[in-house]
Amino acid sequence: MIGRMFFKLLSESSKVAYLQEKGTVLGTRLKNGRKAYLYMIKDFCVEVIFRQDNEEMAPERVTTFASVQEFNSYLEREFRTAY
Repeated sequence: MIGRMFFKLLSESSKVAYLQEKGTVLGTRLKNGRKAYLYMIKDFCVEVIFRQDNEEMAPERVTTFASVQEFNSYLEREFRTAY
């Protein structure tokens, strides 16, 4: 497994390939009407939004979170602002 700092240096497509091969899929969620895919790798988490919400297409945005705690806080804030 690679660390978060090395992961951040990868290209967007390499990040997604690594996530799909080595990451743990936590699930999906709706964000501003879009489908966000949630992954965990070792001790950090990643949120990916693909073009046209299709996992087979290139990523539109890849957001990396330094820790599971940071990721949980982010999801809680997002949940609160949605309602």
